Amino acid sequence: MISAALLDEVVAHALDTLPHECCGLLAGRIADGTGTASVCYAIRNDAASETEYATNPRDMLNAFRAMREGGLELLAIYHSHPTTAPVPSRRDLASNTYGDTAAHLIVGFAATEPVVRAWWLTEAGYR
Repeated sequence: MISAALLDEVVAHALDTLPHECCGLLAGRIADGTGTASVCYAIRNDAASETEYATNPRDMLNAFRAMREGGLELLAIYHSHPTTAPVPSRRDLASNTYGDTAAHLIVGFAATEPVVRAWWLTEAGYR
């Protein structure tokens, strides 16, 4: 689960980084099999690209350190598609190092307003 305020934070990050892709992590707690995201960690995109992202290693280290110190778990990875729909690309599937252990949120800008969709990525595709 994700609150409207946290989702707004993800979309704001995507808008702030246009025309490049953004990337980040969502963390929170899992109770009774349901994850509830409570923190957004914006990660710099070292690729500075409109079609891919490369997470900044220092930002990733800091985010995972903060998660560990806060007793939080990684729940989702997010990124944006500045000119296309929020559907996983071949590159997204190929670069997925988390398997289906975390949800993947994509903010797409193919429409007039940003659209966010969540996916489970696997080696063979997405659902």
